[in-house]
Amino acid sequence: MVLNIIADELMDMINKDECVIIDVREQFEYESGHIENSIPISMYDIFNDISLIKKYSDKKIVLVCSSGHRSHYTGKFLEENGIEKVYNLYNGLYGWEIEEKPLV
Repeated sequence: MVLNIIADELMDMINKDECVIIDVREQFEYESGHIENSIPISMYDIFNDISLIKKYSDKKIVLVCSSGHRSHYTGKFLEENGIEKVYNLYNGLYGWEIEEKPLV
C-alpha cells in the first residue's frame, strides 16, 4: 500500500537523509520549480523502464507530482512490481507550497 505523507513528514525524512525524492512530472514542470535534490523521472519513463527506480530501492522512495495523483498512481505501479518503501506526497507540490515549504 502506498503511504501518503504530508509536507512536514517529508521535511523530517529529508532532514534525516532517509529518502530519495522522485519527481514524476514532465521535465518542463520540474524546471518550473521542484523540491531541492529531487530527481526528475517522469511517470511515463518509469512505466517504460522500472530499472530507473530500482537503483534507489535501498532507501525510502517519496514520489511527488503537482497534486499527488500521478505520484500515487506511479507508487501503486512500483509496489505491484516489487518495490517497497514507497511514499506519496499528499496533495503534491500544491500541498507543499501551501505549507510554505521551499521550491528551487
